[in-house]
Amino acid sequence: MHGTAFFMKYILVSLCLFFSFQLFAQNEADSLKVALEKAKTEDKIDILNELSEYFRDRDLDFAVRYAEEAIALGERFGALDKIAIAEINKGVAYRSKGDSKVALEQFLKALVSAEKIGNLPIQADALHKIGVTYLFQKDFYNALKFAEKEEVIWRQLDDKVGLASAVNFHGLIYVNLKNYDLALKKLEESLQIARQTNDKDLIYKPLTNIGDLYYRMGNASKAIDYISQGLKVSEEANNKFGIATSLLNLGKAYMLKKDYATAKESLQKALENSIEIQALPTIRNIYNVLSEVYEKSGEFDKSLFYHKLYKSADDSLINKNVRQSINEMELKYEAKKKEQEMQTIKMEKELLEKEKEVDWLIKIGLSIVTLLALIVTFSYYRQYRLKQAVNLQLIEVNKEIIQKSEEIQVQKETIEQINQNLFSSINYARNIQDALAPESIEIMQSFSGYFIFNQPRDIVSGDFCWFKQMEGHTLVALGDCTGHGVPAALITVLCNSFLQEITENIDSPAAILTLMHQKIVKQLHQEEGQSNDGLELAICKISDDKKQMIYAGAKIPLYLIHNQELKIVKADHLPIGDIHYAMQRTYTEHTIPIEKGDRFYLASDGFQDQFGGEHNKKFLVKNFRNLIQNISREPIEKQSAILLDTLNNWKGNNKQTDDIIVIGIEI
Repeated sequence: MHGTAFFMKYILVSLCLFFSFQLFAQNEADSLKVALEKAKTEDKIDILNELSEYFRDRDLDFAVRYAEEAIALGERFGALDKIAIAEINKGVAYRSKGDSKVALEQFLKALVSAEKIGNLPIQADALHKIGVTYLFQKDFYNALKFAEKEEVIWRQLDDKVGLASAVNFHGLIYVNLKNYDLALKKLEESLQIARQTNDKDLIYKPLTNIGDLYYRMGNASKAIDYISQGLKVSEEANNKFGIATSLLNLGKAYMLKKDYATAKESLQKALENSIEIQALPTIRNIYNVLSEVYEKSGEFDKSLFYHKLYKSADDSLINKNVRQSINEMELKYEAKKKEQEMQTIKMEKELLEKEKEVDWLIKIGLSIVTLLALIVTFSYYRQYRLKQAVNLQLIEVNKEIIQKSEEIQVQKETIEQINQNLFSSINYARNIQDALAPESIEIMQSFSGYFIFNQPRDIVSGDFCWFKQMEGHTLVALGDCTGHGVPAALITVLCNSFLQEITENIDSPAAILTLMHQKIVKQLHQEEGQSNDGLELAICKISDDKKQMIYAGAKIPLYLIHNQELKIVKADHLPIGDIHYAMQRTYTEHTIPIEKGDRFYLASDGFQDQFGGEHNKKFLVKNFRNLIQNISREPIEKQSAILLDTLNNWKGNNKQTDDIIVIGIEI
């Protein structure tokens, strides 16, 4: 009976809070609704987005409704940037409702729209929302992948507000992955950047998260100190989500200190704030901690009650079919792409037929004019009579020519639209190719630091890198396939598959190169003269004690920095594949002693072959080696940005010559 009375009391309090909040939100939203009625057509999209964002923390159904109205109005005017913002608002509302599947669909749509118009801030926002959704689902590795992409964009834009939020999120993921050293480094960097902006909504986040980190490390005093600072900042900014999050973490810290009464008081306040803003993920976490507090304090009926609430909320948030849904979305995009290709071919054929008809009509008109000129020589009178008749015919012919020309123009515009859709589909394929790249968390576990500088020439790339942890050592590979664009990208998929298959039983870099050559020749039927395709490839084998590296290369050298000096290990001049070379090939293995702090680099030839500079010449190998020597003195995480700036300054207005990939790893 005691448990039932407690439950009814809790429900009544929650309902009172919820309905009082609804009345307040309605009054505060009136001004936006009045502005919506008075606004011009296109301005309404911005106000609808503001209303949707306003109700995201207040009434999720209203938030979805206003976002959908903004999307519909944006589609009428082709406002892709405003559509993308509305899709993000809609996704956040559905995520708060616990529907991760619909949320991810909306965020991916927003990402594609932003990429189509080249809007980097919206791209970064969409990447952040996708990462947060994966974090709520406890899929930390996918959350980390999207967080890294977001952080790169904000650093490129030099946007401190966006960067502070991204670095904080990055640190929060490391907290959940229990990599506390990296987590503290990221969160302290976020706090430093946030304080430069003087934005209290930014400052409270790293403060609260640093406190949560110390809680996980078992330091209750430091945890309470940092979380209390974050709570104070949130209250000054009247940030209800920040207040709820800080109170939740404060309750956990007091539980660690075994001050259960203060912990319960803090958690109940956090729950009231979370119910007020309908923050289901936060409510779920509060239920879990309340269950644990009541269990530790011996109140087992309340502990069981909150545990049931936690499980109910957790089941609604973690959608086990999200992965399958994303795969289905990818298949739909591929099917749509093929359908658009068939439509393009059909339209091109129809356009060719129309052009033939116009050519025929033009020839007929010229024939009539020629005949008229011959008739003029015989008689002026006959000329006058015939000229009238021919002019009438020409008028009809001209009408038909104009009609056909208008039809051709319509067909041309349709083809241009189809090509634009295909471009969007290839951009989505780039996202899928990025997903096949090595996982950052695996590389970070093997080495002190790294970067991957990947700049495709044609959206998708023929360059790739590959990474594999094995017993006693780690394999790192970099390849440059023949050509670029979609054909070369297909060969990268084949190479990734062969590397996985070969390294099941073999870990010798030279032997791997030999078997790769044989498999490429066989798979592409090169002995029959059907293909000259191949690739350049380098493989490094690094022992787990970080004292020895074995390297073998097919036309890709190794750059090693030891004691700030550059050492170049030359590769063999034989590529992988290509029928102009012998089937049986052997490659040279180089055993190299290494130490902690050494750095090594592998690169395709795209950077050194790039045209630019004052005299529009290639960058050349010598300059690239000097560039590697110079950037090696900088922190490893900043080197990718330096490469990008150097490339852009050298290239100028020239088009990119080839795919470019450079990887750098610190032992």
